[in-house]
Amino acid sequence: MLRGDRLRAIREKAGMSQRELARVCGVGEVMIYRYESGITDPSTKYLTLIADKLNVSTDYLVGLSDEPSGHLKDKQMTDDERIMIDMYRREGWSGVARLSIEKMSDR
Repeated sequence: MLRGDRLRAIREKAGMSQRELARVCGVGEVMIYRYESGITDPSTKYLTLIADKLNVSTDYLVGLSDEPSGHLKDKQMTDDERIMIDMYRREGWSGVARLSIEKMSDR
């Protein structure tokens, strides 16, 4: 279950209005209001998208972690690890496989 209070706080910290977040996530503004108010929960697809746009972990938004960046701190990840995770979030395992092939052919 989404923690609406955390969504609101992190959105405001990012300097975004409900309208702006809705626009970048491709949902109606009323849905962001409903998420923040605890009226409804986003689908996994939109929860992941919101977390990505606000640069926080889904674990933080649902209350499984008190660390906004998740269990791994950004300082613990290399640039390649960040790229791989971003690719996975955008394109899934097929994107990671393609990225791996590209990296191996660069060597």
